[in-house]
Amino acid sequence: MADVNILGIACNWSPYCCYNAAGQAGLALPANFRLLRVMCIGRINQALILRAFEHGADGVIVLECEDADCRYGPGPEVGHTNVARVRQLLRYLGIGQERLVERTFQADQRDAFVAVIHDFAARIADLGPNPANPRQERVA
Repeated sequence: MADVNILGIACNWSPYCCYNAAGQAGLALPANFRLLRVMCIGRINQALILRAFEHGADGVIVLECEDADCRYGPGPEVGHTNVARVRQLLRYLGIGQERLVERTFQADQRDAFVAVIHDFAARIADLGPNPANPRQERVA
């Protein structure tokens, strides 16, 4: 498995409940997974997703509430649109659309959440590091 960095951008509500429940249950997530918690996926813009790749993410998974569960109205719909647009940009930039995915969760789907994160981390590891972000070796 390649050494890759995975970022999850999670809605504060259902997906974060899954993340928190997984931690409380002692379910392990990949060591290379980091989570950015936002109030609503619909409140983030496309630039935030692109910045994640710019700053070293090899894969980004956007974790949303189910459309009917959103506490902010059209949040998931806006999130779907933003992800679709950024995926097009990733294709043009040579990074690859498969490095950005979105998944929806209800608050009680802790086990599914963990399985999805592990699956995504494995798929990104198979792809290897982000081709648009060359690794720089540190000089001692």
